[in-house]
Amino acid sequence: MTTLKVLKVSQPIGEFFIGGIDSQALLEITTVDVREFGKGNAGTIDGIQRELSKSRLKDLSQYVNLEYATFPTSVILAIDERCVQLKEIDGCSGLYSLEVSAYDGGEGDDPIPLDASAFVIDGQHRLAGLEKRDSEKNTFEVNVSIFVGADIADQAEIFSRVNLAQTKVNKSLTYDLLEYAKEKSPYKVAHDVVVALNADKDGPFFEKIKRLGVRTPGLDNETLAQATVVNGLLRYLPQNQEKERSKSLFGLSRRSESHESWRNRIFVDFYREDDFASILLVVSNFFEAVAEKWHSPWYDPQEGQILSRTTGYNALIRFLKDAYLSIIDEPRVVEKDEFASVFARITIAAEDLNRDVYVPGSTGQGLLYRRLVAQGIPNESKGAQQSLFEAE
Repeated sequence: MTTLKVLKVSQPIGEFFIGGIDSQALLEITTVDVREFGKGNAGTIDGIQRELSKSRLKDLSQYVNLEYATFPTSVILAIDERCVQLKEIDGCSGLYSLEVSAYDGGEGDDPIPLDASAFVIDGQHRLAGLEKRDSEKNTFEVNVSIFVGADIADQAEIFSRVNLAQTKVNKSLTYDLLEYAKEKSPYKVAHDVVVALNADKDGPFFEKIKRLGVRTPGLDNETLAQATVVNGLLRYLPQNQEKERSKSLFGLSRRSESHESWRNRIFVDFYREDDFASILLVVSNFFEAVAEKWHSPWYDPQEGQILSRTTGYNALIRFLKDAYLSIIDEPRVVEKDEFASVFARITIAAEDLNRDVYVPGSTGQGLLYRRLVAQGIPNESKGAQQSLFEAE
């Protein structure tokens, strides 16, 4: 049996109740009804929920154990009225005690065990993630919206309205809001580097980055979304990026983290030493060499050219690691002329940097990257890098 205090809310669909409940207690009463083909009854489809996403569940399982984890939006439940007892609390208008218990069954009715008393209409991934929360951590309460006695049609209506009405947030906007963050994190560092690149009047990215994912009014040369540039830098910063933010926010020790080699994530030592200027310089110097090699495709791209767009940037930022490791023996700022010596070996013609040769998407990005490596990196450097990776 589980008891919680709830407030009654009236909306056109009917009445429901809102309250807070410990996550472990919530897990003990909930079940999920995934929409799938009926077993043993070809042609029927039952349930309302989508299948769990393994990748999303993995991310949430890590997130719920962070010190700043929060799920501020309600998990929506439908509870069978036979499993609910409601009692109004004297002196508090609209406040109730809601008790959830198993139903023993009756004439013609099957029993309902406690762990099947509440159906999850929305929030199954959050609950599945909470199952992985460390039991020794402090209480994680979840706010819930409870529909008592809602039939399957109402449950389906609520699920579809909640999910169809959501508008996915532009990822560039999400990254841009990191400007307000005070704590260090890979996301914050990557954002700050990108903003600096975009603002550098003498740099290769000046006014080329769409800060909010859409073009800035009055600017016509923006060809890259901020999210694209940030994501390219994140591949070279510490891997477990949510934990990095947590450590910075709460002053936690880094000693428990496994060592990440700078040869794999080339900016990790700069990050650990708070040397963000070196990250900025390496990226700027590399792309200055790119712009010097292919001036027109980078600065004045014609229709269909890809170098300073997503396809070209993703291939180039991937190639940055190969070029960097072919030059240095330990982390340092590589100068533009050093990167230029790598590009001097590359014979890709400017007129071939178009979407007919390098089609948009991973296929074109992969093709350009492989050609950059094949032409730009000496065979002995490739062998040395491969040996280092195998040793790690």
